[in-house]
Amino acid sequence: MGRGRKPAKELSYRDKKIVERYNSTFETMPRLAKKYGITKQRVHEILMRAKRFGYIIKRKNNLARDHDIHQCEVCKNILQIAEKDDLIIRRQLAQMLSIEDGVCHWHLNQLKASGFLSKTFASMRSEKLAKALQYYRVHSLSTNAVGRKFGYKNFYSILSYQKKKGVNLERTFKSPIVPELRQEEKIAIFPSSSQAEC
Repeated sequence: MGRGRKPAKELSYRDKKIVERYNSTFETMPRLAKKYGITKQRVHEILMRAKRFGYIIKRKNNLARDHDIHQCEVCKNILQIAEKDDLIIRRQLAQMLSIEDGVCHWHLNQLKASGFLSKTFASMRSEKLAKALQYYRVHSLSTNAVGRKFGYKNFYSILSYQKKKGVNLERTFKSPIVPELRQEEKIAIFPSSSQAEC
């Protein structure tokens, strides 16, 4: 009798990731199979094996029904970040939260669908554009100057498009304030014609 390989008593790191993505994203078995370089049948076997090991296999439609935003740590962290910076791309957000992009996307959808976040939050794909818009909001440079700094020839059009989408681009920099001069200070600085002739 040949010596067979002992069955593993726990899922591998890869298999755990497959279960996690199946439970927390919209990814189908074929997409997971393609992502991990295996067959759809193999993904099904991994999910069934995970179930035998006590893992809960729950598709996203059920997860959304049971999801409580007020109790979800990921959602609470996203809301905290959104209060500080609304110009962020999803990849950056996922990295800040140490979660996969697909998981981040799912929680964002829940928050947006429930009205906790605007539809435009973390919707940009370009990190360069997000930085340019951040810079524009807090610096007093002209639109053209900001565009040149970040390599955009049509930055005015970009701003117009983002504003139409609902992105908040109100400039928050403070202009230097010239204090109001007292009457005697005005006289000292700008002497009258009679004083000038003395």
